[in-house]
Amino acid sequence: MGSQQFLLIGISIISMGLIVLAGVYAYNAYTESSNRDQIISSMHDLGRMAQAHFKKNAALSGGGDYIGWNIPPELGSTDAGTFTARVRADRVNLICSGKYTGLNGFSPIRVRARIDNKGIKITVVN
Repeated sequence: MGSQQFLLIGISIISMGLIVLAGVYAYNAYTESSNRDQIISSMHDLGRMAQAHFKKNAALSGGGDYIGWNIPPELGSTDAGTFTARVRADRVNLICSGKYTGLNGFSPIRVRARIDNKGIKITVVN
């Protein structure tokens, strides 16, 4: 074989390695973004449930505060992550730890939400 053939083989191997590496990075970015979107969507759903409890009539086991509202057991841990709630009379704080690594590259995705009578505020922590 000539030196040109070795050069072409070397360039081919390097380019294939770079293509595979780019594919891995694209896949990781997609799964991270998808998991974050799933968490945010679930936070909105849970927030609407908490607000519905807040707005219910007292005769229907609700009314005026968030005390008594809990995350439904089937939604506490989902494919998106694990949800926890801190319920107070005037607000609910939701925290979720996702299944995939977050923006910092080593800890899981974390999203927080604050639900009160003004609405739902979601903050991406990682």
